[in-house]
Amino acid sequence: MRGGRRALLVGALAAPVLRPSRARAAQRIVVAGGGLAEILVALGLEAHMVGVDSTALFPARLRALPQIGYLRNLSAEGVLSLNPDLLVLAHEAGPPPVVARLAATGVPVYRAPRIQSPEELLLAVEGLSAATGADGASVIAALRADLAAVQAAVPRPPSPPRALFVLAAGGAPQASGTGTAAAAMITLAGARTAIAAYSGYRPLSAEAALSVEPDWIVTTTQAVEARGGARAFLADPSLRLLAAAREGRLAALDALYLLGFGPRLAHAVRDLAALLHGRALPPLPERPWVVGA
Repeated sequence: MRGGRRALLVGALAAPVLRPSRARAAQRIVVAGGGLAEILVALGLEAHMVGVDSTALFPARLRALPQIGYLRNLSAEGVLSLNPDLLVLAHEAGPPPVVARLAATGVPVYRAPRIQSPEELLLAVEGLSAATGADGASVIAALRADLAAVQAAVPRPPSPPRALFVLAAGGAPQASGTGTAAAAMITLAGARTAIAAYSGYRPLSAEAALSVEPDWIVTTTQAVEARGGARAFLADPSLRLLAAAREGRLAALDALYLLGFGPRLAHAVRDLAALLHGRALPPLPERPWVVGA
């Protein structure tokens, strides 16, 4: 990226990435996407991050950076006021007219692909390394090793447990079908997604929940806290008739940890698998990007 600043829309799956030796080192990075923010920290670029969106919650110190709002509802003026020389945007960042306007300014933009698999995570790390000029070889090697180790350790019983992921954010509970980050995590953890009849999220009724009768209910710790605790969460009319609810088979992890598909992915898979299979899995190395404050 020598010469004048020009628009750059890079998708690690859709287009070749710049090689680190050719990329100008980014000095002022604005990022929208909690998982991508974690990757930048792992790459040693935290000092160059000058703005984040509201989903960048780990490490916790990122919350002290200037905020640009929620990644699906960005403001071009707010982003550009931070004078970035690189914008890093998650696949779902928007709205589209704002993203188009940002790209049209000439500020380089790295637009990440959807990340819902270990392979896509590694491609995203490679793409961000290239776009920022960072050397990501050691991070990629560590992630590859951790992901291989956890997949070798995840139990693979003949009849995997059936897990129903429920997202409750103040309104009626929504249940995940296929094609979501939640469904991908359940599969990585050696379980089966309870609902395969549709993709994405749909409102959950008691009848629909009973029709799939999951072994486990999976959700986020934030959803549980918002409902006043595990007992209140499981007492929701859409869940309370389930055997899993009556017996307290609830697996809850932090939302970004569980669904962010950032560099903590292997550790999140291990923790979810341990819950769903009722057994401890071998520890993974405590990487610097897993410990944050």
